Formats: sequence, structure tokens, C-alpha cells
Amino acid sequence: MMKCPYCRASISDVFNSRSTKFGTQIWRRRRCRQCDASFTTYEAVDLGFLQVIKKQTKSERYSRAKLFSSIYAAFLDVAGKQTTIDAVTNTIEAKLLDLRSPQVSTEEIAAIVLQTLKHYHATAFVRYLSHKTDLTSEAQLRKELKKY
Repeated sequence: MMKCPYCRASISDVFNSRSTKFGTQIWRRRRCRQCDASFTTYEAVDLGFLQVIKKQTKSERYSRAKLFSSIYAAFLDVAGKQTTIDAVTNTIEAKLLDLRSPQVSTEEIAAIVLQTLKHYHATAFVRYLSHKTDLTSEAQLRKELKKY
């Protein structure tokens, strides 16, 4: 049940609906039957079913907030980063859904993030790579860069 944000009535009609740019959400324009106000909603798949396998075989439920914050850290000094970070996060979540698996390792997620960042922003890619791997030499950096 979707409540109107203006009058809190629980009956509204959808008068426009479409998929978002990356296909990870459904955008809907609604009109309240009681107060006739229009408002927008977004529907997204809940990835809470996804178990993230961490090192030492521990697992936890997937968290969009954790993914978002790790990507945010990679974009520290980038202007206009909010929409880019949202787009990167949505793209990664779409790729996680494409895996069609109830479990994914942190290493698999990191690889997907790096493949995605490579196409969005070079500095963020390198920053994320240096954070997720233990780089101790220039040769090791080159080796890691060749993977992507």
C-alpha cells in the first residue's frame, strides 16, 4: 500500500510508469484519489536475499549502504559525484542480479565494482583498487591493473 505523502490517504492511481536508465528500478508517477496531488515513487528489487560470503567462510546479508559507501570513498574529490555514485551502484546491483546466485563472495563483488568503475572514472577505479588490494610495490600495482 502506497500512502500519499501529502494527505496520507492509501489510495492512489499510477498514471505514468517506466524503467529507469539502468533497468534496476521502476519509476512511477502517482495521483492521490483523495487530495489529487501527484508524487513519484521508485520500485527496486530487494537484494536482502543475497548472502555475501566474507573471508573465513562467514556470511552476511547484502547491504546497499555498504556498497554505496565503498564506492563513495573512491570518488572522494570528484565534482558532481552523487549521480555518478548512484549510477555505479545501480549498475553493480544489476550485475549482481545477473549472476542469478543467492550467494556472492566479497572478492566477486570487488571484481564487479572494479570492472564497472573502469568505465566510469579512472581515478575512482585506482582508488578503489588500492583500497581493496594490498599494494606494496609499483610492480604489484601493474600486475593488478592488468587484471582489469
